Amino acid sequence: MEKDLKNLVPQIQRALEDREWLKAFHLATSILNREPEHEIARYLLLDSLVLGGRYDTALEKIREFLTDMPENHRLQLYLLHLLIYHRTFGEAEALGKSLLRESLSSIEKRDVLLHTAFALHGIGELRRAVRMLNELLDEDPLNTDALETLGKIYFEQGHFEEAERYFLELTEMDPAHPRVHQLLGLLYSEQGKWDEAIMEWEEAMEIAPSDEVLRELGWTLNMAGEKEAAVSMLEEALDLNPLNLQARIDLGSVLMDQEKFERAIKEWEIAKNQDPDNNMIRLYLENAQKAVSGTHGNLTRPGDSGGSRKKTN
Repeated sequence: MEKDLKNLVPQIQRALEDREWLKAFHLATSILNREPEHEIARYLLLDSLVLGGRYDTALEKIREFLTDMPENHRLQLYLLHLLIYHRTFGEAEALGKSLLRESLSSIEKRDVLLHTAFALHGIGELRRAVRMLNELLDEDPLNTDALETLGKIYFEQGHFEEAERYFLELTEMDPAHPRVHQLLGLLYSEQGKWDEAIMEWEEAMEIAPSDEVLRELGWTLNMAGEKEAAVSMLEEALDLNPLNLQARIDLGSVLMDQEKFERAIKEWEIAKNQDPDNNMIRLYLENAQKAVSGTHGNLTRPGDSGGSRKKTN
């Protein structure tokens, strides 16, 4: 039986490498059914659940395992990661502080510093978060997550030059970073630097195309006065994801700017069906109907002020 269990461990590891999370989960479960306290199988089970996006179940299992292994650092690190994912920042900050008092390896300490800083950011303790992130960068100057988070904190506080410095440093370190060009696009849009923002969104499309990136590119083109290109990008975003509500609202706004009232109404009617309780969409439709009747309304996007948006989370 011991030999059989040992043979299952490499099978689970191969399944995880091949991203076959369900196979790994069932194999790890089979070990734990026969040997409930098998430590390696517990870690592999958690890895399989995280790989499969079963974060709630993973959190339950971690808490269960910690009842008889309360001092296990590896389980506590799993817990810290998942608390951040679930945005349970208060508990994550307390756990992080507790772990930093323990004897950790250098890799574990860096991981705890990063996630504790995330938690501090989440509860609004920004100065402490910045201090912790700078401490992490002193130990690990190439930590891209720390650079990104510092840039986001300065961006959210309106310190655009500092935010840009961190984001540009990130592009030099990792030009294909999946988020940095999106963050620069938002940063330049916030300052009305439309040409620079367009370049960053186009770069983001090259690296990680998505309906959200297309939507942001479309709205930025609109703000730069390139209405036809904006319509094309927003339509492409909706081709990728017809349920992208903000892309449909934006498309209606651009069409209204072009005095294509009937098409704008059509888009906003679809948006209203997707989100019946959205009062802003209802207002848009009312203004569009007035426009059709010859009375033009003054239209902006929900939550927008002159194209200003900070979406850095």
